Amino acid sequence: MVTVQVRVSTQSLALALAFACVTLLSGCGEEGLFPTTVDPGADFSIAELVFDEDFYYCQVEPRVIFAHGCSNGMAGDGGCHARVTSFRIQEYAPPVSDNCMGNVVGNVLIPQTARQNYNSAQARMRRDANTAPLLLKPTGQASHPRQIFPDDSDAAAAIREWATHVTTQ
Repeated sequence: MVTVQVRVSTQSLALALAFACVTLLSGCGEEGLFPTTVDPGADFSIAELVFDEDFYYCQVEPRVIFAHGCSNGMAGDGGCHARVTSFRIQEYAPPVSDNCMGNVVGNVLIPQTARQNYNSAQARMRRDANTAPLLLKPTGQASHPRQIFPDDSDAAAAIREWATHVTTQ
């Protein structure tokens, strides 16, 4: 039996390893084997979540916003969301919910103030209601002057249910 010994010097091994790394890395990059970016195409867009406007007017606004005086606050609050914070909510009459049939707004013109309230509330809503400032702040789970309603209240349930009424645009 013949035994062959092959001696590989440390320098030869290092050169071979360096060559292998350079070869692999040269395939990375804009036009290499593993591109660093993906071309999304000419018509790229991210779908925007839109929370159901009718559900807001028929459920959220009457059970949360109006029921808890979010616009003008309670006696001594100093105006709350009508003028104190960046989350602007204004009272208006008659409420859109007077024209709701279930969770659908009837044949009525939505006042501009109501639309502004919806837009303000939607901006503070999240797909996961438990991370939404609209829920966290009034329940005292995030910075707010005081707890407005408990986490297990009807108002909190309305906000959580609104999170399930969402579409993409």
